[in-house]
Amino acid sequence: MESTQSAVPRTRTSALAWLAGPFATLLGLAAHVAGGGQSPAVVIVVALAALLGLGAVLLERLAPPQRPGWAVLAASAVAQQILHLALSAFSTATAVPLPGHDHGAGTTPDAPSSGGTPAAHSLHLMLYLHAGAALVAAAAVAQSGRISAWARARIRT
Repeated sequence: MESTQSAVPRTRTSALAWLAGPFATLLGLAAHVAGGGQSPAVVIVVALAALLGLGAVLLERLAPPQRPGWAVLAASAVAQQILHLALSAFSTATAVPLPGHDHGAGTTPDAPSSGGTPAAHSLHLMLYLHAGAALVAAAAVAQSGRISAWARARIRT
């Protein structure tokens, strides 16, 4: 009987841990697009969200019950770096390798200039936005117990 009771909270925790992946992906995608990058196909974004969700569950299973705040922040920062590289790689039409991946570059010389072309994105702006996304994701993961208790209270009323 006792093993059944301990399995129930672990399952709920795993479900919450899984949600960290899609949440971090949406934050990373928003940061990437707001920083001037292009969005890849929806299928790629969904695949990245699923992979990050699986990674979050794996970390939750392997980590001790009380994770230090710096570890959550470091994992969130690594996830944002992976997202940045993946979004940069998969947002191009040819999926070329990443050396330099055109941060701060203007329009290509063979592309016609028009007034509707977006301005070149800044590496610094994108870096700051991804760092902000990592902070928000880490704060949400660190407070996931409070968030889930708040959500359960809202659902009951």
